Amino acid sequence: MSIFASSSATFNPIINEAVNEVDRQQYVGTRILPVQGSDTQTGKYVLIKGNQFDNDISKPRAAGANFANTTGEFESASFECVEYGVENMLDDLDIANARTDALLDIATVAANQLADDLMVGHELRVASALSGASFNSTAATAVMSNASTATPIKDINDAVQRLNGNGIFRGINLVIESSLYQEMLQTDDMRNLINGSGTLAFATDQVARVLGVDDVIICNSRYNSAAKGQSRSSAKIWPTTSFYVASLANGPFSNGGIGRTLAYNARGGVFVSETYRTEQPPASVVRVRNCVDEIIINANAGEKITGA
Repeated sequence: MSIFASSSATFNPIINEAVNEVDRQQYVGTRILPVQGSDTQTGKYVLIKGNQFDNDISKPRAAGANFANTTGEFESASFECVEYGVENMLDDLDIANARTDALLDIATVAANQLADDLMVGHELRVASALSGASFNSTAATAVMSNASTATPIKDINDAVQRLNGNGIFRGINLVIESSLYQEMLQTDDMRNLINGSGTLAFATDQVARVLGVDDVIICNSRYNSAAKGQSRSSAKIWPTTSFYVASLANGPFSNGGIGRTLAYNARGGVFVSETYRTEQPPASVVRVRNCVDEIIINANAGEKITGA
């Protein structure tokens, strides 16, 4: 007998908790564009313009005179949280052949697999959002594979200085694909520091201090790019010839950062797990869904380094 007795999709708190608690460290999209709840599915948000900050406009005021004043210049952009979801039909015969009564365990595994599918989609959209953002773009001194001439320390330090020039000082991260990160560590620029420190390898916090950033996000996620029914073809989500130096932040937009993942609260936030029963064919169905939009709110808070 199925534990999903109703033909109507209902929220399943046990499976939902398992889906939201599972470790998905290989996906970094929510670290780069952190989740922010939204009470509306569509709307507008303020785009931050660099000329709003750090202006020398305060002036001495004489008796009877007004204070110096300025006017704000703001642009707006629209967002629309789109619903994504995946279902897995657990046929009664498959459950019986599994020789187990632990349908809840099977459903939880299925839900986690579906959540991974949603995370792949989110990761691809985050990578696309960064690729399409109007960040300042600068060519690297040399490709990382050219260990003797590449100067990642200078390239990244210079990017940090450019961000500082935009008034961006907090939460500056290096966002880099994993194989490119390993190539960076093998450059003479980095190896000289490693040898000089007497250690064989740097931890990411040590690398961050050398590069002048607050943290390093190593992007190692992949997805199956093959069509359904075809042999698996694993493809990297993040670029291997460019990387980003960007300010990342969560919470209200006033906290800064390059952007957020907006999640429509009324549809359950990041992950919602539902279950229902069908008899056509006889099966228990697990569904995982979310309703989100990935937005860039401040292009001045990011730098793109190309030709790496």
